[in-house]
Amino acid sequence: MKPATFYVFAGLTAAAVAAAAAAVSGKLQTTSLTAGTEAAFPDLAGKVNDAARIEVRTAKGQFTLTRDGDGWGVDQKDGYPAAFEKVKSAIVGVANFKLIERKTADPERYVRLELEPPTGPEAKSRKLVFATGTGDVLADVVVGKLNADLFGAGGAGTYIRRADEKETWLVRGEIRIGAEPIDWMERQIVDYGQEHVRRVSILQPDGDRFIVAKDKEEDKNFRLLDIPEGRKMKNDDEANPLGGVMWRMMLDDVKAAENQEWPSEIWTAHYTVWNGFTVRIEIAKFGDDHWGRFSAAVDDSVTDPEARKTAKKAVDEINARVKGWSYMLTAGDSEKLTSKMEDYLDDPDDTES
Repeated sequence: MKPATFYVFAGLTAAAVAAAAAAVSGKLQTTSLTAGTEAAFPDLAGKVNDAARIEVRTAKGQFTLTRDGDGWGVDQKDGYPAAFEKVKSAIVGVANFKLIERKTADPERYVRLELEPPTGPEAKSRKLVFATGTGDVLADVVVGKLNADLFGAGGAGTYIRRADEKETWLVRGEIRIGAEPIDWMERQIVDYGQEHVRRVSILQPDGDRFIVAKDKEEDKNFRLLDIPEGRKMKNDDEANPLGGVMWRMMLDDVKAAENQEWPSEIWTAHYTVWNGFTVRIEIAKFGDDHWGRFSAAVDDSVTDPEARKTAKKAVDEINARVKGWSYMLTAGDSEKLTSKMEDYLDDPDDTES
């Protein structure tokens, strides 16, 4: 994150809000509320680049995000990278909150505005604390109900309650934040559609292996190799979902690999792509869930210097992102990666002799 990044984003956001307010003011049907000019959180508005820690509390629990150099990590997920756009949106969004109108100071009426303490299981409020690296609080806010079109198209209003205040406010602006750590994280592991995949090899814990592959890059379907005599695939496209596992592959949870003791029995999948490298996925079962560890390597068959350079660039990018992490896989991906050859073959009784 460059030093001036948040200042630029904050300026653009403020300009957009001002433009929206001006556009709405000329319409016949507008709210009677006057546009605010006073920042709800002047310390944050003036020091967006100093934000180095965000505490989040919702009905789902409490977690923190901490800035580390140019990036942000989720502390409760071993520092796994948070999505920069989501962090930026939260910081700049709250920094640009402008006070519009005082509302109730009666705690009994907080629920109507979704500003109740975010401790109960049914609470819809979200508490955010933004602080510097030295612990100075820049903003402490309970964010409540959002009216996305309060000031016309593009002009949102949000109800908030500031720390240690009973009084609530309607502010101009909005933020959309996740209730759980995973909602803030970079969820994508890899992204290679089946059109990029040449060959998939699945090794079972018992040592059995099967392979699906394409003969040519333009082939529509993967074919199953070494089919037992007298058997055939259920359908011509039966193996395509397995070939497409790496398309927008998402995590459901994550841990530092060193903090997870793996069993001895694992599945191993190798996905070889047409441009010269292979992604290796080790899969292990923990309870009802499957977790994966990833790595990539350039294929030895790639000898052309330029092709090898291109493949190495892709491999280095993948390894830099996945090294040291263990990912909980989605149920759909887990099912495909732990499948057997038999899953792709028709019933022997239905096979013509």
